[in-house]
Amino acid sequence: MQHSEGSFTATDGLTIYHQSWLPDGDAATGPKAVVILVHGLGEHSGRYQHVAERLVSAGYAVHALDHRGHGKSEGTRVFVKSYDEFMSDLSQYRTWVEEQHPGLPVVMLGHSMGGNLAMGHALDHQAGLAGLALSGAALKPGDDLSGVQIKIFGLIAKVAPGFRPQGLSADAISRDPAVVEAYRNDPLVYTGKISAGLGAALIGAMQSFPDRYTTLHLPIWIGHGTEDQLTDIEGSRQLERQARNADVAAHYYEGLYHEIFNEPEQDRVLDDLVGWLDGVVGAAA
Repeated sequence: MQHSEGSFTATDGLTIYHQSWLPDGDAATGPKAVVILVHGLGEHSGRYQHVAERLVSAGYAVHALDHRGHGKSEGTRVFVKSYDEFMSDLSQYRTWVEEQHPGLPVVMLGHSMGGNLAMGHALDHQAGLAGLALSGAALKPGDDLSGVQIKIFGLIAKVAPGFRPQGLSADAISRDPAVVEAYRNDPLVYTGKISAGLGAALIGAMQSFPDRYTTLHLPIWIGHGTEDQLTDIEGSRQLERQARNADVAAHYYEGLYHEIFNEPEQDRVLDDLVGWLDGVVGAAA
């Protein structure tokens, strides 16, 4: 496996870090397709090393960026002025990735907030995407947020986007204590509170998604743990119901927490993902 790192300059001048994992071999034995991995809130692409290794072993090239304000990328930690900043970075990065692998199918894989961003991107730019895979995707505001609270959150974001009202619980990411401990001790993971600006940007996107699900016409893989306390599983179920023009393969993993790729059953989850990818790539060939 070949690993490389790099960066690009976003449209507003921030330096965005990215890394790649590629199969060994020449052009004749190179990757059969490309996966763009989109990480979640507060974390970074390096936490997906084991996912990349599994995908590379199955013949896929894997590319991942650290979102602005995350990991090794520049920017105020876990903060955006608008959702469009995320979308611009992701579109710019996808263009670069496609230039590295002309003619190969491209699949986008997003986890949690990354699933939200991957969906936002796909709804506007699904042409050229061979598939969309979502893990514990943040597609629906949680039931603990009332309509009034969501409006207040949006108002706070307008006047004080840097205000940080809440954070995530590390205990809820996985049933594996080692994963939780590594998460807490990872210097590149942001474990503080989420800015109102970023939260409002994600909620606004979530509210806009359902009416657009019928416009999706690409293969979609959904993976969600039934005991996920960080993102609402109903968002995944709603996508499965309403994306009537897409070929949806949904997996609801009984008892698993939020990070299904970091649960004790991760091998089964990754096998399901690779099996779906192989089918999508075969259909795209």
